[in-house]
Amino acid sequence: MKLALLLPFVVASHVAAADTVRHVPPGDALAGTPLELVADADATTPQLVAHVRPTGALKFTEIELVRRDDAKWVAVVPAIDVVAPGLEYYLAAEGQPVFASPEQPHGLEVRLDDTAERKSRDIRRSFARRSRIHTMAEWVDYGSRTQSVDRYYRVDADFAYRLWAYPVEEIRVGYTRLTGDTQSMTCPTQSACDTGFKVGGWFELGLAPVEGIRLDARMMVMATSVGFGVGGRGELRLGDRDGSHVAVGVEGIQDVGSSGFFRLGWGTVPKFPMSATVEVSDLPATDRPTGVRLYYDIAHEVAAGVRLGLRVGYAARFQQVAGITGGLGANVDF
Repeated sequence: MKLALLLPFVVASHVAAADTVRHVPPGDALAGTPLELVADADATTPQLVAHVRPTGALKFTEIELVRRDDAKWVAVVPAIDVVAPGLEYYLAAEGQPVFASPEQPHGLEVRLDDTAERKSRDIRRSFARRSRIHTMAEWVDYGSRTQSVDRYYRVDADFAYRLWAYPVEEIRVGYTRLTGDTQSMTCPTQSACDTGFKVGGWFELGLAPVEGIRLDARMMVMATSVGFGVGGRGELRLGDRDGSHVAVGVEGIQDVGSSGFFRLGWGTVPKFPMSATVEVSDLPATDRPTGVRLYYDIAHEVAAGVRLGLRVGYAARFQQVAGITGGLGANVDF
């Protein structure tokens, strides 16, 4: 009998508590920063508790609201618990929901800051593979005139690591070998002489202060046929190197030559990125006439993170004489 008499008063007190608590949820939250949940409540309101969990989790974490002034109570969700993509929560007084409920918690979007959003996109784009081993070998023949030859081969091998510490996006270290047979002032009495270098090392920074626009800057050192030399390479690119992009660049190697190029790449065929490049160059000797190369690259992903590439093209220094360009390449991402 007494329980029956008390029950209406208990229910009424819970309804009164719910009616006296007013909470306006925040529009969103920033990942990794503390989040305040503020409620307006009378001084007679029982202890308020926020029940918070990441979106999709099963268990709520309890955070007691503390009084800020005569009318406001505040619960602070620690920064470590504010994670994307969102949070779910409800408020309760003495175990009774006063805002949302355990069955239907309020959802709150948690967004990343601009840098974190960009890094998240880069991780998805690379399938979270931060390292790459790359190698490329190519043969360039400008054709033969009478008894002379004009050709060289080049081998590049490098290791790259994606830092994603913007504006530094990537670092690369590599090895280059470039040797050829061509007419040169270093051996004027012969129809052709050895040119180029057998050992060259380099370091490169991939700088991208703006997403989608990147500058690759390389410093080279090598031992050429006439002594120690230095060189450099720069490439400005709009778009994704492994997909659709436009790029221009220059390279200069002391005592060996220089080149400039324009490249158009497209990734419209799944797993078959392609590009076409026009290059002007006097390689493999600085005193050679400037020649033109036009070559086409196609690659295919043969396994997860493993891609093989083929290069074919045309090379000429004079209208009457031309040769071929061919090469093979490989990338391993991990």
